[in-house]
Amino acid sequence: MTESEEDFAAMFEASTKAKRVEKGQTIEGRVVGIGSDVVFVDVGGKGEATIDIGELKDEEGALEVAVGDRIQAVVVSTEGGLTLSTKLTRGAATRKQLEDAFHSRLPVQGKVERAIKGGYEVRIARERAFCPFSQIDTTRTEPSAHEGQVYSFRIIEYKEGGRNIVVSRRALLEEEQRANAEEVRRSIVVGAVIAGRVASVREFGAFVDVGGGVQGLLHVSEMGWSRVEDPSTIAKPGDEITVKVLRVDADKQKISLGLRQLTPAPPPALAPLDDDVREYAEREQRAPTEQFGSLADKLRGALTPREK
Repeated sequence: MTESEEDFAAMFEASTKAKRVEKGQTIEGRVVGIGSDVVFVDVGGKGEATIDIGELKDEEGALEVAVGDRIQAVVVSTEGGLTLSTKLTRGAATRKQLEDAFHSRLPVQGKVERAIKGGYEVRIARERAFCPFSQIDTTRTEPSAHEGQVYSFRIIEYKEGGRNIVVSRRALLEEEQRANAEEVRRSIVVGAVIAGRVASVREFGAFVDVGGGVQGLLHVSEMGWSRVEDPSTIAKPGDEITVKVLRVDADKQKISLGLRQLTPAPPPALAPLDDDVREYAEREQRAPTEQFGSLADKLRGALTPREK
């Protein structure tokens, strides 16, 4: 086979592979370029695909991928090239796409329709899904707080051909918290002064959330320079507080915080008077000032070594 024939064979093989790609299929590729509106992904023999850049940004608008990163996505269109999505929208997802999302653990978007027994009814495209109360958030909330909201979910059960779908929002929130926690832990060093929020108060101190779900302990002994009998008089759950990092145990993932270190230390207490000096001062204080002079003068004489 000549070189030109080999090139043609390679091109033909690539073209046949590209034809096998179908909507709803999950594929993996490598980011090769970032444009103003789309991210370009090399998907091997299937060619080059694009993803809307907005899908790859966080809540602050920062891009979460870089050239060279590998990502997994679902094919949402094959017309005029491959268009991918890392997040299935509730209006575009088919049962096949939802099943692919279940197996590939891709997030899907759904609208919380209403609270029902044991959880919520969630509408994803034309499909009805169920989200248990325990899976809607990482903290306990009122059921009505989520009704009508559009969230990203992970499909944790897909049965009966899509007639029985169970989703979890909590799974995605916890993943995000773990990712944020790693960044927060790297930024926390001994001596740093950081802002946090009081998560809970116990008899031995308060736990302070310093971001990303990472908590440090503000021990009662570090709350003030004087003895603190009740930590709740210093901090209450929900309070915004500024603390100093005293110790970090990376192995045990423990962080010790201090509050009193951010306030001036009180002056050292005066040393107690010697018993002889105290007795002399009391005797002189009872004596008439006109006869013996001022107490200060007498004390100066008492404290000065006498010369013989």
